[in-house]
Amino acid sequence: MMNYENVKDALKELVALNNPGTTFGKVSTIIDSGVKTGERKFEVKDLQESNYELLANVCDLLGLSDIYLDEEEE
Repeated sequence: MMNYENVKDALKELVALNNPGTTFGKVSTIIDSGVKTGERKFEVKDLQESNYELLANVCDLLGLSDIYLDEEEE
């Protein structure tokens, strides 16, 4: 996942990912050695993971990392 240098770019990516008109293809499946082994259908969990990473990046940019770090401790 890309780390954004400003909040605006991160939010633009979140909006694009969550736009109802956005279509998703297949997700590559990769094993530990980094070898691509195939593809699978994009799932809601994939979108959640992308959103979470982008939101954590926004928190970092705003100096609010404790928002997601505290959540991980629960």
